[in-house]
Amino acid sequence: MVVAPRDVGAHRLPHFPQVRLLRTDTPPEAPLVRQLLVEVRDPTGKEPVPGAEVTFRGRHAALGSGVRVDAVRLVSAETPGAYRGEVRFPRPGRWELTIDVRGPYVGDAHFELEVAAPPAPEQAPPRRKPDLPFDAPTLRHLAMEWGHLAGFALWLLATGVGLLEPVRRRGIVLVATWAALAIEGVTGLYKMEYSTPFATPLRLFRVDRPPRVFFADDYVGTLVIKHVLMVVAVAVTLALTVQWWRTNPGEAVRLWRTLLGVNLILVLAIAGAAAVLGLYHAIVLHFS
Repeated sequence: MVVAPRDVGAHRLPHFPQVRLLRTDTPPEAPLVRQLLVEVRDPTGKEPVPGAEVTFRGRHAALGSGVRVDAVRLVSAETPGAYRGEVRFPRPGRWELTIDVRGPYVGDAHFELEVAAPPAPEQAPPRRKPDLPFDAPTLRHLAMEWGHLAGFALWLLATGVGLLEPVRRRGIVLVATWAALAIEGVTGLYKMEYSTPFATPLRLFRVDRPPRVFFADDYVGTLVIKHVLMVVAVAVTLALTVQWWRTNPGEAVRLWRTLLGVNLILVLAIAGAAAVLGLYHAIVLHFS
């Protein structure tokens, strides 16, 4: 299959290069492979831009960045300003693609590509049930997404029980709270890398400039606030643990409730940050 030349959805900013997708070829023997030919021109669209660093990334439109194509460097083609490369997609479906350009002009462009499933062998019997993508990456992704919600629910439940029963069940409250924080930490780091609206994943202790898309900085800033609140919650839970260790169940009830009240405020604040992140997620996807 060959796709005719068309403009890629580039951001029309004064200093962004203009990008066109010249060809998309599919080898007959590899239906999940695409051979791309891309043209990069200056912001006016008149002069080709040779010698730039052109990188291709992609993520599955339905499954998000949990199923993605990592960075593929395109090489210079025979024509000045043209770049080619081969990309193997891990599965069929609709893909959201990003082309990053670094050189005399810096920018990115986005477009969508439909990758058809390989044809089934003629001798194969017809399938009697739907082809659901329940492979290992999909199950892992679903487990992390639902696990994040379960960790939040466990944390909220443990905090409520501790406030209602400040004398009894202190040990159970602490164990449940630490388990919830552990679940939230593991699943939160996974979601940060695999469930963000950016083609380039976000990772802890790695500072990358967010793409120049509307509300991208707001998304990253809200994510940082959420992680800071989690660190504060860990400190409060540590104080709760020390207080439980040093006092008897009937002592320091007021301090116990105060710390749990702070934890409850943190739980609700993190839930609010998560809701704002969901809104920014949709906005960033719209403008990217």
